[in-house]
Amino acid sequence: MADSTVARRYAQAMIEVASEADVVDQVGADLTTFSSLLDAEEGMLGDALRSPVFTVEERRGVLDEVLPKLDLHALTANLLRVANDKGRLSLVTQIAHAYGELADERAGRLRVVVQTAEPLSEAMEAEVASALEAQTGKKIVLQKEVDPDLIGGLIARVGGKVYDSSIRTRLEQIKGALLSGTPAQA
Repeated sequence: MADSTVARRYAQAMIEVASEADVVDQVGADLTTFSSLLDAEEGMLGDALRSPVFTVEERRGVLDEVLPKLDLHALTANLLRVANDKGRLSLVTQIAHAYGELADERAGRLRVVVQTAEPLSEAMEAEVASALEAQTGKKIVLQKEVDPDLIGGLIARVGGKVYDSSIRTRLEQIKGALLSGTPAQA
């Protein structure tokens, strides 16, 4: 069975339990925190917890030392212990990602990556989010990235669609039209 399928199953089971306890967003934040921690400090913790050199019991000992210091919800800590016991700690990042997608779906949220040449002002963020909410019918969560090479405008990645109104792309279109002799779109 593919790792992504296994991760999705863990995430699905976890979201059901978290939903019953009304802690969906808290568990999501916990999973994101723990996943980030696995990669921190050059991934030392992640390497140790994923390493086949250590037994399940040794990894459980590490978890028992680390988890109380993180102040994670009990459901999150239990999921991590189960993942360890089943030899699935290597999937925690994938589980966290799948869980986030499921939580967003349940909440009617859509995460959109928006790239701009300069940081967006609060007013512009609100305008972009509002326009995308009208387009998609979902609550938009903007994930902002700055790419000075865009020159101006923005690129928004909404699910599988890309909306590109960057000046860089427009200039490339004009250049292509000039070189090919065909009119550029206005």
